[in-house]
Amino acid sequence: QQLAPGFVQQVQQRDDRCVARGKQWLDKCRECPRQTETERIQVTIEIQPGFRAGERVSFEGVTDEKPGFKPGDLHFVLMEEPHDVYHRDRDDLYKTMEVPLVDALTGFSVTLKHLDDHEYTVTVEDVTDCDHVLRVPGKGMPRRSGRGFGDLYLTFEVDFPDTLTREQKDAIRSILAPGEEAKQEL
Repeated sequence: QQLAPGFVQQVQQRDDRCVARGKQWLDKCRECPRQTETERIQVTIEIQPGFRAGERVSFEGVTDEKPGFKPGDLHFVLMEEPHDVYHRDRDDLYKTMEVPLVDALTGFSVTLKHLDDHEYTVTVEDVTDCDHVLRVPGKGMPRRSGRGFGDLYLTFEVDFPDTLTREQKDAIRSILAPGEEAKQEL
C-alpha cells in the first residue's frame, strides 16, 4: 500500500491456518480434521500458610493452544470464606465476645478454639471495660514470610443485667462504695 510518493507500507497479518512459516492446515484434510485436540489436564494448587484473599496462583502455558500461537497462562485468584467466629485482617484475627458483668469486674479465663482446632486459654485478671480490646500475641494467622504468626485481638462486650432487685443493688453498693449506702438511705 502506497502512503505517499516514495513511501510504501507493508502490513503482515497472521493467518489462522498457519502452523509454521510457509506451512498451513489444509481444509478438508482427512489426516488432520481439527487444528487442535481436546486434552484434559489436572493442576494442583498448593495453598501455603499465610496466603491472603486476592493473591494469585498462576500456571504458565497450560491454557488452550492454537497452531502458530503460544498457549496462555491460567490464573487462580484466592477468595476467603467468611468465618462465624473470627474476622481476618492481613495476619491478624479479630473476635468479639460477650462477658458477664461479674466476670468483667472480677476477672475470668476463657478457652478458645483456633482455626486449626487447637485450644488455648486466655486469662484476664483485671477489670474489663466495655469494648476493651485485648491483644494476644502469636494467635493470629501464619505470616506469609513463614516467620511466626499474627496476633489475635479480642474485643469484650460487657453484658449488663436487665434488672436488679433492691437487695442486689444494696449489696453491690455496699461492696463497691462502702459508706455510700448511708447517704443513699437519707
